[in-house]
Amino acid sequence: MKAPFHLPLRTDNLVLRTLERNDAPIIARLAGDWEVARWTADIPHPYDARMAREFIAWTDGEFAGGRRYVFAIVARATGAFAGVISLTLNGRLEGEIGYWIGRPHQGQGLGREAARAVVALAFGELALRRVVAACLPENEPSWRVMAACGMSQVGQIQRWAPARRQTFEMLLYAVDNPAPEADAP
Repeated sequence: MKAPFHLPLRTDNLVLRTLERNDAPIIARLAGDWEVARWTADIPHPYDARMAREFIAWTDGEFAGGRRYVFAIVARATGAFAGVISLTLNGRLEGEIGYWIGRPHQGQGLGREAARAVVALAFGELALRRVVAACLPENEPSWRVMAACGMSQVGQIQRWAPARRQTFEMLLYAVDNPAPEADAP
């Protein structure tokens, strides 16, 4: 299935593109860092290149099926792979973003810029009504990313974290599409 939007996505400072097989070593290194993995529900620790290759192959199938769009976050100026962001379609009108930024790239606004681009994609080309995201209550950098996308905390949820093999209480954030046509049936 062809994506219902043009790739790559570009922002002032980033290129968001599909994951490539040769991204596996950098994904393993960045996502394998406990200070990155511990804030996610899905990244096991330790995390190696084989797991990264399997993840990339899985994302290809998700993308092709139109269920989930997973993008590499690449700095335009340097070409450095900085992290990953995804948009999972939760039914026809809602999507959920998830993201991580490698430690060498944290604190530079890349997560915020990538998340804004994916929310714009969700409300633009994909015509979703709502975008949600969840994070651990103590993950303040993630709250700031969500707030920068116009999201507000709307509640708390219990979420199973396969990588940690336990359920966590998470904060749920959401933003509704501001376009009038988003309210149409």
